Amino acid sequence: MTKTLTIIWRSGSMMAMDSNVATKLAAAALRKGYKVNMFGYGEGITAVKKGQAPKRFPNVGEEIEELAKAGAKISLCETCYAARGFQRGEEVEGVKIGSLTNELFGFISESDRLVTIAR
Repeated sequence: MTKTLTIIWRSGSMMAMDSNVATKLAAAALRKGYKVNMFGYGEGITAVKKGQAPKRFPNVGEEIEELAKAGAKISLCETCYAARGFQRGEEVEGVKIGSLTNELFGFISESDRLVTIAR
């Protein structure tokens, strides 16, 4: 039976390396055969914005897009997304705009392990 890891991240893409740690953990879990779910809320939703061009930080948006292509399920809090002025379509490919009550609780209920990365 495949084990499932859910990662909740709340820090923005340029606030610290938290989002990068989340993506590296997710990639490592996928390589080990885990099913991976990721849920972003609060400032964490900024990590999935298309068109990021950081000069001295990893491009977390591209990393998240690659994780989605590799099979990770990635969802964001719709309320957090709207509150920060994002419009649908500004997120990288493979990311779903969802909710705490549906996606996050669904992810948690099917998980063997849960990790929260936040400031």
